[in-house]
Order: sequence, then structure tokens, then C-alpha cells
Amino acid sequence: MHTISASFPSAWQKLRNHEISCEEALSLLVDDQGTVNRERLDQEVTHRFFRHFPDRNALPPVIPLLLWRGCYYLGSPVTLSTQTIQDLSDRALTEIKVIPISNKSFRVWFHTQNLDPNRISAIPLVNPLTGELEKEDISETTEAYLAKAVDQIGKIKTLISGALRNRASDLHLEPMPDGLRVRYRIDGVLRDITKLKLDISRKVIVALKVMSGMDIAESRRPQDGRIGEKYAGNEDAELGMDMRVSTLPCVGGEKAVIRLLPRQNPFSKIEDLGFSEKTLSIYASWLQQPQGMIILTGPTGSGKTSTLYTSLQHVATEHVNVVTVEDPVEYILPGITQTQVHERAGMTFAAGLRSILRQDPDIIMVGEIRDSETAETAVRAALTGHLVFTTLHTNDAIGAIPRIKDIGPDPALISDALLGIVAQRLVRRVCPHCAQPHTPTEKELQTLGLQNHTNLGSWKRGKGCDKCFNSGYLGREAIVELLDIDDRVREIIYEGTMTQLHHYLKEIKFASFGIAARQKVTTGATTVEEVLRVLPRSAFSRNQFLGKD
Repeated sequence: MHTISASFPSAWQKLRNHEISCEEALSLLVDDQGTVNRERLDQEVTHRFFRHFPDRNALPPVIPLLLWRGCYYLGSPVTLSTQTIQDLSDRALTEIKVIPISNKSFRVWFHTQNLDPNRISAIPLVNPLTGELEKEDISETTEAYLAKAVDQIGKIKTLISGALRNRASDLHLEPMPDGLRVRYRIDGVLRDITKLKLDISRKVIVALKVMSGMDIAESRRPQDGRIGEKYAGNEDAELGMDMRVSTLPCVGGEKAVIRLLPRQNPFSKIEDLGFSEKTLSIYASWLQQPQGMIILTGPTGSGKTSTLYTSLQHVATEHVNVVTVEDPVEYILPGITQTQVHERAGMTFAAGLRSILRQDPDIIMVGEIRDSETAETAVRAALTGHLVFTTLHTNDAIGAIPRIKDIGPDPALISDALLGIVAQRLVRRVCPHCAQPHTPTEKELQTLGLQNHTNLGSWKRGKGCDKCFNSGYLGREAIVELLDIDDRVREIIYEGTMTQLHHYLKEIKFASFGIAARQKVTTGATTVEEVLRVLPRSAFSRNQFLGKD
């Protein structure tokens, strides 16, 4: 991670002021390794050269470095033929001299030349020398782009563009003693990107608060805001995006976190969510039921929203009325009526749910059950002919049962209403570009309860490459625990204890986190370290690995 440095007078300015010679100016611009010092380039030289070449695409790869005494000094990563140099000279009406530069320097310069700092873009970078998609050095590209941004809003849009191009879900701006640290959350893990200078740190946070409609005079209390923006997608089409912005007073200033929520539908099919073949067939059977309650559970960032929305899309045919009440509406889904909680206006989950029931719904989604009134209304809706989806914050699927009983509804009603509970976490997938076969260690086998098994599957591990930031992981998928509410579970919910429930589920070898983890690791989808990073310790402390392969 680097700190954005100060700008300097261009080499051309110093040359014209007779402060340095032409040779010294060139050595300021290009070092012995062919790296171009972009901060010493002069926009006027660039403008004057390209004025002779309206169609830049017809040019060979060149960077205008200097214009001195009737000669353009051009940097190029390729060897130009004598004829090409002559053609350039004839068009520019000057002598042309070519200085060798590195491929990397040209690529970074090319991308900054084509940057619009006032526009958010998720278009991936294309290598101008090969025409292929390239994996950017995020820190280097971000710093080059930030240097082009003319104001603080331009800097924020530049950071958002970098986050979108690199699949980040969140952007963190954190005040440090020496500047504003910028981090992206990519595949669930925070990565340092750059650090903005101390003298603009406060200005950037203020600009962000202006963009998100916050009170810029108030820096002593947390604030929440939203930004609605358009951004350029892969086909250069304008796509909509919502950003949830949160600020928090802390030592050294205010920290800001931006959650990126592209409005275009990112959800595909339930088959792609990460369910095993067995759990998918059970879950799909719940979705075909005319009534009942399906609970999704897991911490923030565990993929509950993706599973919920994918499920809603699966059931939202033209013959049914699907209505949701959410806080907030994160994605706009076609064919579904979505309403948003607004507590100050009296639109709570409970009030929204009561209103929904007067809208002749077939399928209802309640963003989260937080109180007894919402829980009771949702359970009664599930008993009166509606399919109800909702979420809870618990560690696992079994923990959702005492949690919803604590909130308030009669256990008899809960046992009758529940179809099933899904708990999930998101694990990073082994990068397909650098995956290698992996022989499990004794400790790994012990963790998964596989010491006595002969069929160990096809374990894999990523060695790290430029496509996965040398992490060995690329992308994520859900690891799922699924509790199917059969007649025996209903009896236990109504008049039994949690101990009885645990004993029964152990007997029937229910689809626990432990079993799902073993399958993901032994099929090479993820690693033991990744599973241990996201799953609660209780998933491995109980003996959930019984049974033959």
C-alpha cells in the first residue's frame, strides 16, 4: 500500500525554464528500467501531439514525453519501424525520437488517459497492447486514477469505480495518523488499497456526506445515508446502483463505509446457490408448498439476501402475488411488489406486514423478524394460506427455534407453521486459475472427521496468481445447513427440549454445517482453513460427521 504523493512541476516546464537540459528532462521522465514518471509528464505536450492524430486508435503505442527544438520525444514499449517513425514525423511536421519504456508504464498511462473521473465505471481494463482483459494492480491503478481526479467527489467516484471493477462489496475509509486508509472488501476479506494524504482526508469524508445527504456540520454522532448513481457496465450501458453510506466518529476523525448495491439483478438460479444435491431437492420442495414459513439465518454478510431473492424469483410466476417488506430494499426484482420500512413514518415491519396481508398476497417476504408482533403476524400468515420467507440472526439452523420461541409466538403455532430453516455462510472458492491437487494433512482429516475414511475425494488448494490477488481464492459460494421440519421435529418444538432435538437430528444425520463443510472441502471447492474461518466452532464440536461416504 502506498500513500498518494504530491504533484511536481513537469519535466517540460523545467526544460522550458532552462532549469535542466533535455537529457536531464528525459531521465526525469523515464528511468533505467523504462518506468515512466507520470507526474512529470505535461498535458500540454500530450494535447499538442495528439492534435495531429484525431484517430488515436490508428497510432502505435506511444506516450508523448517532450517537445523540444522541433522534435517530439515519444516513449514506446515496442520497437517502431523506420517507416512508422517517418509517418509520424510527416504527420506531426517535426522530428521524432523514440525512447524505450516498459509495457506496464504504457498500460497504466493509457488507462488514465481514457479515464473520466466524473463517471463511475465497472468496465474491466483491457490491455491496449494485446486487446485482452488484464488483471489490474489495484493499488497502482487506483493511485494513478486518483491523481487525475480534479476534486474530492471525483476521488470518491474513482474509488467506487475501482471497487466495482474488482468485485468489492464494501469500501472502507478509515482515518489514520498519516492519512485516510482505503480498503475494499473482496470475497469477504478486507484488502488495503491506498492511503489518501492527511490534508485531504477530512475533505473527502465531507464530500461523501454531501453526496449521501448527511449533515456535514455534525461529526460527533453516527449518520446513515444513501447515494443513487449510474455507472458504466460491461457493455458501456448505464446501470443503476444504490450505495448505503455509514459514518462513525472515531479517534482521528470519522470513519465511513460504503456498501455497494448494483441494481441490476445479480441473482441466477437456486441451483447455483451452493446447496448440495440432497439439500437442494428438500429446499425446492419447500418452495412448491402453498403455505408455511421458511426461515433463513446467519450473520451479516452470509449471503441470506442472495438466497432470499433467488428463491423469490423462483416462485414469482405470473399466477402469484409476491409482496415484500424490507429494511432497506437492496435490489429491485421484476414482477414483485417491494416495500421499505420507514420507522419514523410508522412503517415498521409489523405495520408493513399487516398492510401486506390486505393486499391479497400469495407469497410474503419479511426482511427480518425483530419483535413479537412481527413474529406472531408472520406465523399466522404462514398458517392462513401464505408462503412466508423471513430471516433471523442466529449461529445455526437449530438456534433459530429457541430464538423465535423467545420472541413470542405460541410453540404450537410455530411447529405448525414452519416448513424448514436454512443457515448459511459464504466461503471463498479455490481459484480455478491456480488450483492444484492437495494432499490433506492428518490435522485436516481430523478436523473433518475423516481419519478412518479411504475415499478422501479430490482436495485442492490455490497457489496464488494475479487473478486472485495471490490469495488462492476467487469468488464465493454458500455453505448450507438445512433443517427440514418433519413430524418428530414438530413434536419436539411443541413439547420437547433442545437436548431432545439435538439427539434426534444426530440420529437422522441431518444436513449440518459439518457435513456440508466436508463435502465442499473434499470436492475441491474450498479449503479447511476457509471453512474454519467462517463456521462457528459448534459446527465441529458436535459429532456431525457420522455415516459412511
